[in-house]
Amino acid sequence: MIDGFIWENPLFRHELSGLSEPPVYAVVAAAGSGSRMGLALNKQFLKIGGIPVIVRSLNRLDRMPAISGLIVVAAAGDCAAMRDLLSGCRYNRLMGVTAGGATRQESVARGLKTLKQLADPPGDSPVLVHDGARCFVSPAVVERVIAGIRQHKACGAAVPVKDTIKVADTSGQVIATPERSRLWAMQTPQGALWHVLDKAYRLAGDRLSQATDDLAVLEQAGQPVYLVLGDYANIKITTPEDLPVGEWLAAHQERG
Repeated sequence: MIDGFIWENPLFRHELSGLSEPPVYAVVAAAGSGSRMGLALNKQFLKIGGIPVIVRSLNRLDRMPAISGLIVVAAAGDCAAMRDLLSGCRYNRLMGVTAGGATRQESVARGLKTLKQLADPPGDSPVLVHDGARCFVSPAVVERVIAGIRQHKACGAAVPVKDTIKVADTSGQVIATPERSRLWAMQTPQGALWHVLDKAYRLAGDRLSQATDDLAVLEQAGQPVYLVLGDYANIKITTPEDLPVGEWLAAHQERG
């Protein structure tokens, strides 16, 4: 029995024959809460265009030929609901659902542990980490990140910052204005070759909670990281203001 592993998808097909390069895996971080949404339920279960956020995310990832396997990391209290929801979706690349931890990075670490036990990826396999709440990620963005990982070992999606950014002290006084041309807003997926990502998370120890994203964990381990262009439509459903934007994106995509 794998520690924390809740549900194994009986429809998962581990088709590795015929691959010209090492397989790609993805850990989908879906263990957050609805606190910033002002809701009592996990935002992953919110419906946009009549479809739960996590289902929209997996509908996209499961159909990408580049990805060989997916692990969903759910909040411990949501695992049964997540299993019940996803078991009816007939995904072929979804390996299963595992329980997350107290923080996002702890949840990712648990997802990586489950991935190792279930698939034992080759060291040079790209492994992605994607926010389950980014349900509008495009195949083009995912493919750019995979290519970036194969080239640079560690890579993530990001978009250039549109606004001028100010750094202020606790009183609100501006103390710096960074050059906007060098600023990027991070998105997911982010990731690295398996041997690089797995080592970085194992080395993080007590510093894991200090990292705000997966590239930060890699940076802490001394790994150079690179960026590829994301997509401004690759939004994260986080606050109530995101819902009407998500509804518009869903309607726009359904119209083709």
